[in-house]
Amino acid sequence: MSTTETTGDETDGSNSSGFLNLILKLVVSGGLLAYLVVQSDLDTFAAAVHAADIRLFVLATGFFVLSNALGAGQWYLLLRAQDLAISIRQAIVFYWVGVFFNNVLLGNIGGDALRIYDIRRLTGNSTGAAAATVMDRFVGLFSTCLLALTAWAFIAEVRVVGLITVLGPVWIALSVVLAAGLSRRWGLYLQGLANRALPERGAQIFAEVRQSVFVYRERKQLLLLAWVISLGVQFSRILVYWTAGLAVGLSMDTLPYFVGFQPLAAVIASLPISIGGLGVREGVLVELFGRVGIIESQAFALSLLGYAAGIAASLLGGIAFILRRVQAPAEKASE
Repeated sequence: MSTTETTGDETDGSNSSGFLNLILKLVVSGGLLAYLVVQSDLDTFAAAVHAADIRLFVLATGFFVLSNALGAGQWYLLLRAQDLAISIRQAIVFYWVGVFFNNVLLGNIGGDALRIYDIRRLTGNSTGAAAATVMDRFVGLFSTCLLALTAWAFIAEVRVVGLITVLGPVWIALSVVLAAGLSRRWGLYLQGLANRALPERGAQIFAEVRQSVFVYRERKQLLLLAWVISLGVQFSRILVYWTAGLAVGLSMDTLPYFVGFQPLAAVIASLPISIGGLGVREGVLVELFGRVGIIESQAFALSLLGYAAGIAASLLGGIAFILRRVQAPAEKASE
């Protein structure tokens, strides 16, 4: 068999696998949503959605826009620590396009991978881009877990078993991995494991990424600032769902519940088993809010409205992606 035929077979297999993966995710999201619809009081659900305050929905969308803006700033700081020649405007555009791909499109093209590709296309440095993006994810997840665990510690109503049993180990694991990534001794130990366990090229890539992550050890103030910004990013996401809850009739004093519950739902929804976490997130929120006396149909409605607010805000990334594709030929022609 020729190399061309082999490559074609591998491509067909990859496409088939990707299509099957997409179908399975659609089944999971669709099945969970159908289950929640059956379990909810449809009249109450329809009434909550119909009576939703459009002004509060717009405000929820605004909070998501704010979280994206802060997130772009956080990522920009981490990129600059890698000495990558990128402007804040470029970072905002690339970040927003990545959010669009993560939240809106059904395919398997990850927004993070696209962000790394964009930085590589601009600077020629994929290792630094990957290190900054990985650190961006780590810091964000660390802050998400920290906010929820703080709520768990101080607010009795959110002390559900799932919150501490899921987020506690995740937070501890993140702390250990982050410390290992910034430690010279642990880094060398992990590199030794990689050298023995991975092919030569894989070990080389691991070494390059590890060295890029290690850069942040010497830039502690910048890393601290990125962490503070990430707290703002994650709290803005919490406010998205809290405002959606207000839109469907919840009271303002429910904010502590959202601080505890929304991060747990976000972490579980980030598992690659559904389309953008759809269905998984709603199921988790319905279960958690049900424990504090909020009816299923209302919790279901606020979750869908919060998701819709995220989609609406993410469309700005779609516009940026389209404009970038339109401008690219003109830029080449001018060259």
